[in-house]
Amino acid sequence: METLFFLPNWPPAATDLSWFGVMLLCAVVLGELGHSLLRLPRITGYVLAGVILSPGVAGFWSPEMLARMQPFYDVAFGIVLFELGQRIDLGWLRRNPWLLATSIAESLLAFAFVGALLMLLDVPPLVSVLAAGLASATGPAVVLGVCGDTAARGQVTERLHLLCALSSCYSFVTLGVAYAWQHQAHASTLVVTALHPMYLIMGSIALGAAIAALMLALLARMRPEQNGQTIGAIAVIIATVAIVDEMQLSVVITLLVAGVLCRSLDKRRRMQPMDFGLIGRLALIVVFVSTGALLRPDDFVTAIVPALGLLAARALGKIVGVFVFARPSGLPMRKASLLSISLLPMSGAALLWVERTTAIWPELGSQLAAIVLTALVIMELLGPPALQFALRRADETTRD
Repeated sequence: METLFFLPNWPPAATDLSWFGVMLLCAVVLGELGHSLLRLPRITGYVLAGVILSPGVAGFWSPEMLARMQPFYDVAFGIVLFELGQRIDLGWLRRNPWLLATSIAESLLAFAFVGALLMLLDVPPLVSVLAAGLASATGPAVVLGVCGDTAARGQVTERLHLLCALSSCYSFVTLGVAYAWQHQAHASTLVVTALHPMYLIMGSIALGAAIAALMLALLARMRPEQNGQTIGAIAVIIATVAIVDEMQLSVVITLLVAGVLCRSLDKRRRMQPMDFGLIGRLALIVVFVSTGALLRPDDFVTAIVPALGLLAARALGKIVGVFVFARPSGLPMRKASLLSISLLPMSGAALLWVERTTAIWPELGSQLAAIVLTALVIMELLGPPALQFALRRADETTRD
C-alpha cells in the first residue's frame, strides 16, 4: 500500500509557536476572569498565566523555549516604550521644574535605600548596585496597561507618565556606570571602562534621535485616518529593536527618546499620537506573560527575603521623594500619597538587563536574576491592583 506521505505525523508535535499561542490564550482568559469576577486589572491575570505555565510550575515552557521567544518580548516592550515616550511633554518640565526635582528625588532615594539594604543583607556590592538601579525605575508596561484599561486622565496620571519615563532613563544611566565599574574590576583597560557606558548612553540617544527624524520625515506625510502612521511606526520599532540588539545598545533609552522627540519636534502636529490598539494590547500580554514565566521556585524561596526587602526599601524611597516636593510642584498631599502608590510597579526592563548581564558575566547575572526577577514577579502581581486603586481614589478613571 502506498504511503500517504502528504498527511501530517500523528500525534502532531507541539512547536514553540503553538505553545506560545496556548500561553497567550490562557493569559487572555485569566485576565478577563480576574477582571469580571474580582475587578482586578487584566494585567494580573496575564502575569498569573505566565507563572502557572512557567518551567518551574506546570512546565509547559522550557527555559530554552523562553529564550527563543525573547525577540517577541523585545518588540512588545519596544512598542510600550515608544508609546510612553510620545505621552511625555518636555515643555512641562520647563514650566514646572519642581517636577524634575520630584523625579530625581524619588528615583535617587529608591536607589539609595535599596542598595543600602541589600548590602546590609550581605548581598555583593555590585549586585546590590545593579539591583538598586533596576528597582529605581517604575514599570511603563504596567502604567500604560492599567491607565489604558481604566481610561485614566488627570493630574496623577500625567505625572505618573512623566516620572515613569524619567525613572527609566535614570535607571539606564546608573546601570551603564555600574557596567563600567564591573569592567574595571575585571582588569579592563581605562579606555574600555570609560567608553562602555558612554557608548551605551550616547549611542542609544543618537539612535533614538535618528529614529525620530526618520519617523517625522516619512510617517508624518501619511494620512492618520488610514492607520498608515501606526503600521509604519510598528515596522520602524521592529527594525529598531533588531538594530539595538546588533549594536548592543539599550532598547529602553532608544525608543523612549524616539517617542519623546517625535512629540517634541513635531511642531505642526502632523504625526498623530500613537494608539496601537489591539497590537498594543497584544504587546502588553506578551510582556506580562513573559515576566510571569520567568518564576523559578528554587530562586523564589532563597531570594524571598532580599526581594521583599528590596520592594519595601524601594517603596519608602519613592514615597519620601514624592512627598518632599509635592507642595512646591503644586500637588496636594492626598494626591501625593496616591501618586506614591502609583509608582510602585517595577519595570519589565529588568528582564532585558538581567539577560544582558548574564550574557557578559554569567555568575553575576544569576545572582542578580534571583533577587530582581523574584521581586519583579511579586510586584507584577501586586502592582497593577495598587495602581488601579490609586487612580480610582484620585477620581481619574472613566472606565472600570
